[in-house]
Amino acid sequence: MRFLNVYPKRIWATLNAAGVFEGQFTFDLEQYGFITNDVVCDVTVVEDAVMTGQWKIWVKPLFDVDMPHFDQFVDTLNHYVFDVLQYTPNRSATGKDLPVVKIFFGDIYFDMSGAQPQIKKREGIQ
Repeated sequence: MRFLNVYPKRIWATLNAAGVFEGQFTFDLEQYGFITNDVVCDVTVVEDAVMTGQWKIWVKPLFDVDMPHFDQFVDTLNHYVFDVLQYTPNRSATGKDLPVVKIFFGDIYFDMSGAQPQIKKREGIQ
């Protein structure tokens, strides 16, 4: 049995010269009641080279945090962002700003305790 919850806060990434969004993913991690706040890892958000309009978030693995089934978490994160939220990055920007991906997660978390990650709503969040 394992107890692991991931509470995503935000993804913030800026378009680089190669046409890839690079940035950071910030989240809280709860393992057996111990909470690590504001864990930050690098992310890239890329469009599939073959299937135009299909996007994927790549999260750099965390070597200093023990997180079993990290790949399953990233797959579930992609499903939530692109299938549930139906988010599509935009390479256009207004004014002088660079194009950015800004995703703020409110009242959801990823329950990683079972065989497959589950997306759940946080209780008592205002």
